[in-house]
Amino acid sequence: MFYKIILVKIIFIYFLNANEINRIYVNLNNNPIYNSTEWKSLLHYKNGLNIKDKKFILSLDNFSLENEMKKTIYGFFDDKKYYKNINEHPQCRFPARFLFIKNELNLKDDTFPKINCFDFETYKLKAPADKIFIVYASENVKNPSSMMGHTFLKFEGINDNGDKKQHSLSFYTTIETANIFKLFYENTISGMQGLFVLRPYKETLNRYIDFEKRNVWEFELNLNEYQKKLLSYHMWELKDIDLKYYFTKYNCSTILFFSLSLVNNHIYEDDKIWITPLDITKYLYKYDLKNSSKLIPTENWLNRMLEENFKDKEIDLKNSTIDISKYKSPNNIPDEREISFSYKNIDKSDFAKISFLPASHLLSGDNREYFGESELKIGYLSLLANKEKIKIDELTLYGMKSYLPYQKKAKDLSFEFEMSIKRDYDSKMNYSSNTKIIGGVGYDFKLSYDMDFYFLLNGGINYNKENNLKFVVNPKIGFIIYEIFNMKTVFDYEKLYFEKNRIYDRYSFKQNIFISKNKNIYLNFDKYKSYEDKTNFEVGFAINF
Repeated sequence: MFYKIILVKIIFIYFLNANEINRIYVNLNNNPIYNSTEWKSLLHYKNGLNIKDKKFILSLDNFSLENEMKKTIYGFFDDKKYYKNINEHPQCRFPARFLFIKNELNLKDDTFPKINCFDFETYKLKAPADKIFIVYASENVKNPSSMMGHTFLKFEGINDNGDKKQHSLSFYTTIETANIFKLFYENTISGMQGLFVLRPYKETLNRYIDFEKRNVWEFELNLNEYQKKLLSYHMWELKDIDLKYYFTKYNCSTILFFSLSLVNNHIYEDDKIWITPLDITKYLYKYDLKNSSKLIPTENWLNRMLEENFKDKEIDLKNSTIDISKYKSPNNIPDEREISFSYKNIDKSDFAKISFLPASHLLSGDNREYFGESELKIGYLSLLANKEKIKIDELTLYGMKSYLPYQKKAKDLSFEFEMSIKRDYDSKMNYSSNTKIIGGVGYDFKLSYDMDFYFLLNGGINYNKENNLKFVVNPKIGFIIYEIFNMKTVFDYEKLYFEKNRIYDRYSFKQNIFISKNKNIYLNFDKYKSYEDKTNFEVGFAINF
C-alpha cells in the first residue's frame, strides 16, 4: 500500500510538472523572450555561440535560442532525487537564467520545485554584491599579455558575518610559450584555456599597482537591485565552464560586453570589430552606467603627474587635495580602430593608399591622455594601388613603441619592437618588400610640456630578395611636438645598416591636425640619403571608430 501511494504521488507530480511546463511553453509562444537581448547575453550568443560546453549550452547538439530556453525550463522542474550533488541541479547551475525567466514571464517561486542550492547560497554570502564595479587596469604596450589593458568586475558588500568584503572576478589566460608564431595561432585560431577567477580584490589590486605598475580605475555601476542580482548570478553560471580565450573575439572585454548587455540592451547592438578594455570603459560613459569613478594610481604615475604639473611649485602633499578626476581619463582617448585614405608618392610614382588598424593607436596620433608617447599596432594593414596593380605596403603583426620620459623620480627606459612585412628601400634603393623583426632601447626626455626628445638603438634581422637575410642596426633620434591649433609633429632621423653596410640615412617628418577626437588630417614626408636619393610623401585623412 505504501509503495502504491508513493507511485501515485510520483505520477501526480509528473503530470503536474508536465502541465506547468506546457503552460510556460504556451506563454513563450505569446511572449518569445528567447529572442531578447538579455537571453542572448546570458548565453554569450552573438552571430553564433562563443561558449561550446554542454554544461553551459544544454541544447548544444540541436542549438537554437528557443531550444535552449525550453531545455533550461524543463531542467528547472527536474526532481532533486536524480542528482547525487544537488548543486548540479539546473536551478543551482543557472540562477541568472532562473531569475530572468521568472521575471519576464511573471512566474512565482512556487511554480517550480523547491531546490536548496547550498554552494550558490554560500557564494552569495561570501561574495556579496551590494555594489558592482567595472575595474580597468591600464595598458602596458611593452607586455603582450597586458598591452591593451584589462577589465574585470569588483563586488563589494557586507557578508554573513557583518564584515565588508571586496572580491574581483576576472577572465584571462596565461601565456606559456615564448614562440610568437605559436602564440599567434593559439590566440586567433585554436584558442587558449580561459581562466575565470574569483579572489579577494586586495590581492588583484596589489598585483596591478605594486607588481605590474599599472593604474587602476574603478567605476561603480548604476544598477537597480534586479540588475545587480542578474549580473552577479550570471558570474556564478560561468564557474567551472570550459571557456576558450581568444585575443580578438573572446577575451576579458567580451565577457563584460555580454554582462553589461544584460543591464543595458543598447550595448549589445553597439558591437565592435574587436572589443577592447577601453571600449568597456567608454560604454559606461556613453550609456550612463557609471555611478561614480575612482583612480588608484601607481607611484610612478603620481610622480609624473606632480612633475608635469607642479615642477616649479612648492606644495604640501600631506595637506593638499588635488582633483585629478578629469586628468588623463580613459574616456578621452581616441577610439582604438582606425581606417585612413591617402595619396602617396613613392619616388615620383603615384599611388592611392588605404590603411586599417583593427586595434590600438599610432605614434603620430593624439596620445595626450597617456604619460609618454606610445604606439601599438596589432594586425595593421596598408595597401597601395595604381592603374596597374594592388600591393601590400605594410603588414604589421605586432609593433609597439613606448617612449616614457626619463625623470628623477621615474627612471624609465624607452622601447621599440616590430614584427612586420613592410616596403622599404634595399641596398640598390629599390622600394621592395622587407620582412623584419627589429627592436631596441633608449631614452626619452621631456624638454617642455609639449615637446619630447628621444633616441634609441635598434637591432634585429631583415630579409629581402636583394640582400637576403641580414642583421640590422638602426639608431634613431627624434622630436615629438604638440602645437597650437590641435596639431602634432613627429620628426626623426635614423640610419639603417645591413651589418656593416650603410643603406641610407632617413629624415622623416609627420604632421597631424586633429579635427576632433576621432578624426585627423596628416602629412608624411620622408627623405632618403644614399648613393641615390629618394623622396616619399603622403597626405591623407584618418577616422577612428
